[in-house]
Order: sequence, then C-alpha cells, then structure tokens
Amino acid sequence: MGTTPASLVDILHRRASNEPDRLAYRFLMDGEYEEVVITYQELDRRARSIGSFLQQFTKAGDRALLLFPPGLDFIAAYFGCLYARIIAVPAYPPHNARLEKSIHLTRRIVDDARPALALISSSLFSAINSLDSVKDIFADTRLVAIDNIETNDWCEKWREQKIGTNEIAFLQYTSGSTTTPRGVMVTHGNLLHNLELIERSFGQSSQSHAVIWLPPYHDMGLVGGILQPLFSGYPVTLMPHLMFLQRPYRWLAAISRFQSTTSGGPNFAYDLCVRKIKPEQRASLDLSSWEVAFNGAEPVYYKSLDQFADYFGPCGFRREAFLPCYGLAESTLLVSGGPKSKLPEIKCLENSPLEQNQVSFCDESTTNKRVLVGCGHYQPDLHIKIVDPVTLKPSPANEVGEIWLRGPSVASGYWNKSSDTKLTFNAHFSDTGEGPFLRTGDLGFVQDGELFIAGRMKSLIISEGKNHYPHDIERTVEESNEAIKPGSCAVFSVNNFSAEQVIVIVELAHDDKWNQDEIRKDIRNSISACHDLKVNDIRIIAPGKIPRTTSGKIKHHLCKENYVDGLFNETILI
Repeated sequence: MGTTPASLVDILHRRASNEPDRLAYRFLMDGEYEEVVITYQELDRRARSIGSFLQQFTKAGDRALLLFPPGLDFIAAYFGCLYARIIAVPAYPPHNARLEKSIHLTRRIVDDARPALALISSSLFSAINSLDSVKDIFADTRLVAIDNIETNDWCEKWREQKIGTNEIAFLQYTSGSTTTPRGVMVTHGNLLHNLELIERSFGQSSQSHAVIWLPPYHDMGLVGGILQPLFSGYPVTLMPHLMFLQRPYRWLAAISRFQSTTSGGPNFAYDLCVRKIKPEQRASLDLSSWEVAFNGAEPVYYKSLDQFADYFGPCGFRREAFLPCYGLAESTLLVSGGPKSKLPEIKCLENSPLEQNQVSFCDESTTNKRVLVGCGHYQPDLHIKIVDPVTLKPSPANEVGEIWLRGPSVASGYWNKSSDTKLTFNAHFSDTGEGPFLRTGDLGFVQDGELFIAGRMKSLIISEGKNHYPHDIERTVEESNEAIKPGSCAVFSVNNFSAEQVIVIVELAHDDKWNQDEIRKDIRNSISACHDLKVNDIRIIAPGKIPRTTSGKIKHHLCKENYVDGLFNETILI
C-alpha cells in the first residue's frame, strides 16, 4: 500500500484514487435481491461531503451519535465523522413509530457521550421533532439528517486534516450482555493494528469476499464486517441482522450466490441454520467457496461445529473452514483466531479438577468431562497472560486464570469513567509490578499457543467451593427436554446472604402441549446428574421475554436484575 497509512481516511483515499470503480459495499435491503451498492470513489465523495458539512459545526474531538438502521447511510456517516476528525458514536437506532418506548438506550448514551451532533435520517428527524419528550433528550445535540446533505455542494469544500494515531476514532459502546454499556475509546492506532491482526489471522486479501449480517453497532459487525474489508481491499455484501434472524437461509444463500470466502457470527447463528434451513433449501446452496467461517462473541460448542459441518457438508462446506476466535471491544475486536484452513482444536478436560481451576486433559471416553474448543492462536505483538484473579500473579501453565492483555490493539479506556478505566485497563502483577494490562474478566488457559476460554468471572457460579460455568449448565438445560427453545435459557446465581442460589430461566417453544412439572423435573435431574448442582428456582417464561442484545446474545446481568426485581413473575406460563 506504499507509505504506512495513519488512518482509514488515508486508506479510503488511496482506494478511491487507485480503484475508483471497484465495489466497496453491497447492501441487501431485504436480505435477498433488493440491493444498493457503492464504490470506493462514491464512498470517498460521500464521506468528504458529510465530513465537510460537519467541519462547519464541530471541532476535532467532538462526538457525533450515529442513529441509522444497517445500510450504506450508516457507513457514509461513519466515514464522514473520520473525515471531520470527530468521534463517531455508533448506537442502535430507536424505532420511529415507537420512539418513547425505544429511546431509553439512546438516552443513556447521550447522557454519557454528550455528543455535539446526532446524524440521522430525515424520517427519524421528523419523528423526534414531533415529540417534545423525545426532543428534550437532544436539547444540547444538533440533529443532522444526512440524506439532506448534497454531495456536489459540499464535497469540494472538505479540508483535509492530519489525524494522529492516538486520536479517538470512535466510542464502541459495549453490548451490555454482562454489564451496563460503557463507551470504549478506540484510537486510530488501535483500529489499524487490529485490522492488520484480523487480516493475518484470517488470511484475508484483495481476492476475498465477505457476507456479513452482524449489526454495525457492535465491534464484530463494525470492525470485522465493515472496516476490515475496506482495510484489506475486498468487497463485502451486507444484510440487516433482522433479515437473517427471521430467515437464516438468507445468510447462506448470499454466501452461495456471491461465492463468498469469508463470513461468520456467534455460535447461535450456526445452530439456527441447522434448525431452520430445510433439506430442500440446503439442496440449492453451494458453500464450496467458504474458506473462513469465523465463530466468536459467545462460547463455541464442538457439537455446533459438528452438526453444522455434517448438515451442510453435502453442499460443499468444509470442516476446516471453521475459525473459532476470541475478542472483546476493549481490545478493539480480535484477540486470537486462526490460522486459516486449520481444523479447530478440541480438548477434553476432567470436570472435577476444572472445578478447582486445574487443567487436566482426558480422552473422549471419560464420563465426567467438559469439552472445550480452542479460540485460535494469538499474534506475537499482542501479549496474553493467564493470571490468578485473586493473587494477581501469573498462573501456572496447568491452571485456569483470568486473561490479561497488552498490545497496540488494547483501547485507551472507557469514556468519562476514570475509575472503571483504572480498574480494567491498568492492571499490574502483584509480585513484579509488570504492566499495565487489560483485565478481560474472562477465564481461560493457553495450550501450545492456543487460547481456550472457560467462562466469565462475573457469571461464574461458585457452589460448595466448586466453579460452575453458566453456559455449560445452559447447554445441559437445553438438552434436557424438547420443549425448551434452543438458545433461550439463562442460568445465573443470586446470593441470599448464606449461600449462592442457582436460578434457571427458560423460554419454551411455541406450543401449549408441554407439561411444566415434567420440564422442571427434567431440568433439575439433568443439572444434578451432569453438574452435581442443586437448582433453587426455575422460571418458565413466554418466548421472546429473555432480554438480548441486538446481535442476539442473552443479557445475563439484566436477567438477574429482572429476576431480583420480580419482573419474570409476570410472564410465568400457567
């Protein structure tokens, strides 16, 4: 690419100059055939126009809230912020017709980020201004409908400015699956380093082609799905995440139609395809081009990989395309993954030692075992340490500990939260003082350069001195009775001042034939047999009542809050 770019602005400029007519983004509005496209040159002109307009009303370092549904307007607005040297704040847009009910998350982000502007569509602009209660939220924020910005009028007025690698590129508000959202300050340097990390780990090049349904408001959808293709110089076909969730076949059909090489998502997406795509639909697919099927953002299950590979093998899917990975917003996105075209690492561990944080491998015939899928190798310039979360000393090689990180991808902290930043981003070893490190809050170990994730510290259930990982128990619950809707179970613990109480929340499949007493009995028996754990309460609730992030992950902390507040009582089926 010649001289080293300082930011994505440099990269888009060069691509617009050298490959002006090459496709940058294709967006399937209906998830199928209704599409809009944009080339590098068109995106550069649109970004310069928006950037020029923003320069009239902002100064470097101001924040701009981005409230768009998935699509090319979101992408143009994001790059417009980069071109104006202001900090983009992507956020899930409130629903135009249900503003007062859907504005609560936007309100929290506005209160925290204090944006100078909110970039929106004309329709949302009208909806906000029609309701005083909503309009007041943006009292100190200028509302800008970007579809009213004329490209030809503003494009040539843009003033190029030097962008420093330590300047904040955007605030990535965390999904809220385990805690309340906080704005991660991702710098231009963080971004470029992580994009190069993804390129190496996933084996991406200008010959790649991606299909992405992930929401653009979160790190995997934005950094991995939108920015990485531009960084490496290959086209990407995007679709709204709701189109995938409504009909998973659309995802694989797009991979087949465009002969995509790269695509993926959380583990539940692969399970959903196996459950929802019928054999006659599968017969129409050609997945032989799929080289990198990344799997991250939630625990990776070996059974999910096996079932997907077996079911879609007849239409060309190869098991070695699977690329389990691990990452988090606090490290921009990727921490470990790959290499490409390598079968996933599967390890069997004895349960009893694991309950005491000891790693003891066993063979597949062992009865009381836990099977973990490796999340790939990590690059030398991103240092991973496994640390005892109590003593804050490095853990021995045969022990599970907290994953600590250090390297150029690690963000600079949380916006406007100095105490949280110090606690999370400024950790040091208690014996040598080495640091600073990012404390991920995730537990795991490294074996032969491969990172294995055991669970999250905040969700860990400790009963009678033994550690239990909720996602393992949730898998057991899902398999205990056919009435339980797959991927719709939350397990957590609450403290009653004498002991941890284990709580299970489950959604049932849409049917009225289920016997709830039998379901509860099956859940208790399965958890007792597989985990030697007593369940204190089981709540069977209506489908769709478990709170989730926009990417489909269960919000465990909110489940716990709702349970403690008695809100799940209202949805118990009779």
